[in-house]
Amino acid sequence: MQLSGVVEDTLKITTLLQISDFYFNSNYLRSIEFAKQAKELAQKNSFIILEAKSENRIANVYTAIGDYKNASIHYFNALKIYETEKDTVGILSLHNNLGIVYDRLREFDKALTHYLIARDLFNHLRSSQQKSFTIPSLYNNIANIYQTKNDFKSALEYYDKALTVANERNNKSVQGIALNNLGKLHLIDLKQPEKAIEYLLRGLSVREEIGDKGEIAKSLIVLSDYYVRQKNLDEGKRCAERGLQLGVEIGSLSIQQSAYEYLSKLEEARGDHPASLQAFKQFKKFGDSIQNQSASSEMTRLQLQYDFEKTEKLRKEEADQSRFRYLTTIIALSVGLLVAILITAIIRSKARQTELKRKNLAQDVEIKNKELTTNVMYLIRKNELINNVAERLLSVQSNASTENHKVVHDIILDLQKEADNDSWKEFELRFNQVHSDFYNNLRKLYPGLSPADEKLCAFLRLNMSSKEIAAITQQSIKSVEVARARLRKKLNLTNTTSNLVTHLTNL
Repeated sequence: MQLSGVVEDTLKITTLLQISDFYFNSNYLRSIEFAKQAKELAQKNSFIILEAKSENRIANVYTAIGDYKNASIHYFNALKIYETEKDTVGILSLHNNLGIVYDRLREFDKALTHYLIARDLFNHLRSSQQKSFTIPSLYNNIANIYQTKNDFKSALEYYDKALTVANERNNKSVQGIALNNLGKLHLIDLKQPEKAIEYLLRGLSVREEIGDKGEIAKSLIVLSDYYVRQKNLDEGKRCAERGLQLGVEIGSLSIQQSAYEYLSKLEEARGDHPASLQAFKQFKKFGDSIQNQSASSEMTRLQLQYDFEKTEKLRKEEADQSRFRYLTTIIALSVGLLVAILITAIIRSKARQTELKRKNLAQDVEIKNKELTTNVMYLIRKNELINNVAERLLSVQSNASTENHKVVHDIILDLQKEADNDSWKEFELRFNQVHSDFYNNLRKLYPGLSPADEKLCAFLRLNMSSKEIAAITQQSIKSVEVARARLRKKLNLTNTTSNLVTHLTNL
């Protein structure tokens, strides 16, 4: 698979999961539809980790609608993948999610077991890995279980841990949750109202800072309970009415129901029985609406269960068809075995002949390469000799008579000209005999090269050093180095790690 295809498919899967997340709070069917599309695409491309993320997302939707059976199936599918891939962060996330499922099923011991496994895995992570998991939420989950089991000491310990880590990470959302939970624990279970009000007011302040109206309303309702218990009915009513107003603004039926419940108790405590009755009627009304909403969620759950069973049926049918195709293939392979053996014998015979031809060709190229190398060394030595003679003539030119100066100068020019022409012609002839396609490939890829550039490419193709090239071309080593730098630019190798000689060898 090409890299561009991998990136494109990865982006598609990520986008599908983001769309699923977008629909999570408004349309469960649409949310699970996009999550399943992401899973299918991940399986098709063997993107194991993305498949696990898709399984986890599907399970989250089932958990939200209360279909814990299918939620656990997909959570365990994701868990198996993460365990195979040895992805510790993924494994601990799945144990946390399974703990939530068991918590909803009121199997608190199993929930606590999974939460503690997740906690122990987190403690063995490197500090860099720990940042990718929201550990304060896990501490909150553990504390909730301990509080349900009336182990208030352990609940307090883990709520404090959740708050401490949330403060360290500046996670305002979890800070608000932990503070509110600590307030409820001190108010209802530990019977310490003076500590409860401290936590509840701090929690409300943090949530107001975030601006999360739903969480603010929850804090206000707990504060209303606190003030009722403290006989401060006016302040309790103020908190309950403000919580009710926020519940109306965000359209939360459960918050409105809770607010009316406390308003009913408040009015009764104040002796205003008509107002208490009216609030109670509203409480019942919202309870009925929530029941209707639950019925709608049940219909959604049944629809998703139907889709799941239908998918399983199709999968089983496909498995049966695959088994039939497998048996048919085995029979066909058995029948064709003799033919395959015969074909194999023929192919091996041809392969031996081809290999023999290849070896002969390789030997021929090797011999020609040796001859070419020998010739190049001869040309280098010849040019060195010519240069030496020219230098000696130059040294005696000053001592020669005036009429002989021009004669000596012309001899030097003839020697250099002869060295240049003969050397290159001889080299080019032998080079083309060995590497016949080199110039054609070079000119096809780089049509703008000059004849001098092509010469330099040929020398480099033989892995000649700058010193050797300078000797055969009658140039200085510095000039050859400059020419090599210009050639790299023309071959588009500037600012890359590509080796010039290797690049030309591969043409």
